[in-house]
Amino acid sequence: MEKLAFALVTAARKLKPYFQAHTIIVLTDRPLRRAMGSPDAAGRLTLWAIELSEFDIQYRPRTAIKGQAVADFIAEFANCEDEGAEESPQWSIHVDGSSNRQAGGAGIVLQSPEGDTVECMVRLAFPTTNNEAEYEALIAGLDLAKAAGAEKVKVYCDSQVIVNQISGEYECKGERMKKYLEQARRRMNELKVKIMQIPRGENEQADRLAKAASAEHMVTISSTLAFTQLSPLISAVDIQELDPQHDWTTPLISFLKNGTLPNDKGAARKLKVQATRFVLIRDVLYKRGFSRPYLRCLGSDEADYVMREVHEGICGNHSGSRSLVHKLVRAGYFWPTMLKDAEAYVKACDKCQRFSNIIRQPPEELTPVTAPWPFAQWGLDIMGPFPTAIRQLKFLVVGIDYFTKWVEAEALATITEKNIRSFVWRCIICRFGIPRILVSDNGKQFTTTPSGTSARS
Repeated sequence: MEKLAFALVTAARKLKPYFQAHTIIVLTDRPLRRAMGSPDAAGRLTLWAIELSEFDIQYRPRTAIKGQAVADFIAEFANCEDEGAEESPQWSIHVDGSSNRQAGGAGIVLQSPEGDTVECMVRLAFPTTNNEAEYEALIAGLDLAKAAGAEKVKVYCDSQVIVNQISGEYECKGERMKKYLEQARRRMNELKVKIMQIPRGENEQADRLAKAASAEHMVTISSTLAFTQLSPLISAVDIQELDPQHDWTTPLISFLKNGTLPNDKGAARKLKVQATRFVLIRDVLYKRGFSRPYLRCLGSDEADYVMREVHEGICGNHSGSRSLVHKLVRAGYFWPTMLKDAEAYVKACDKCQRFSNIIRQPPEELTPVTAPWPFAQWGLDIMGPFPTAIRQLKFLVVGIDYFTKWVEAEALATITEKNIRSFVWRCIICRFGIPRILVSDNGKQFTTTPSGTSARS
């Protein structure tokens, strides 16, 4: 009954203008109205009944089911068409990933059209997140299906993020996730793959394998393939990164040597302007300089080696990032990201962090305090008159320190300059020393203070 009521509430929310403008007739063979109006109804039904009370809804029994018969016929016909279209056998894969502090794990359950099942567990011996472990499991499952000779594969995964990223409904923002997505789509293009999201309860077998693979001590299950993967699929040693086409010097060398330009007009114009600052000598790229010799242009691997030698080599002195860049330029080398790479390298140098000078400068500017030390600034004031006490005492002179909030007070019969001077001398100066500032309210009794100290209002 809750499902039926929720369906009606959902329709009312999405079609609210029609519900408000017309009388709605609900055809049902269930006692929906009685269930929603019953005093014993659950909390959800009561709330939904209140929400639907603003509409004119009439509940009637369903006498004819012509529309339902048509819907059933369409559903059965679609199933027949799908069954007839599946000419080639279809394989199914259940994948799941798990990650914890010790390691990650991937579980794959591959099922052939004949019903044969192959279970595989992969231990990911490198730091990974849950989404990355899900991608590792998906890619490993596709590789396993391809090795088994599958052409048509249906993938079942319980990760909403992975399924929606592959389908394009979710945007992939992280660089690592983008590389994983590229790897997955590259393998999916080689096969006819359809991926579906299923509840976690329907993926228990793959989840069990993933958790067993990510345990602290991996336990191999009988009749199950088990592997250990030492590095992620998107590690630094990647085919695309090893490709020299991705080096920043390659477009310049191709243009200066063969006149090759990119297809994009903007990129071609930018390359022409950039190439005027470089020269090619014996197939080696150099950067021109106004007042210095040509600088040898280095790739990423060469730049890392030269930077390491200059910083901590035989003649290195573990200098700072800007000093390191000046030394590299004086040595005759250049690459576009010199300063950025030098800063990252110096921050990662162990000896520089251990033996560098301790920076004692505070990270933020100090906030000045009005009274920076105790008993340096006092506030004076007179209270009263109060009801007359013993010895005709009815006034009170009070002094409060601004920093410690220390209070000094004395009862007086009359308020005179002499009494105020005596109070300041005995209760403040003799006990706490000469204050730097005395703050008053410009009363006549405070115009003159002992020891020539001027009061400030």
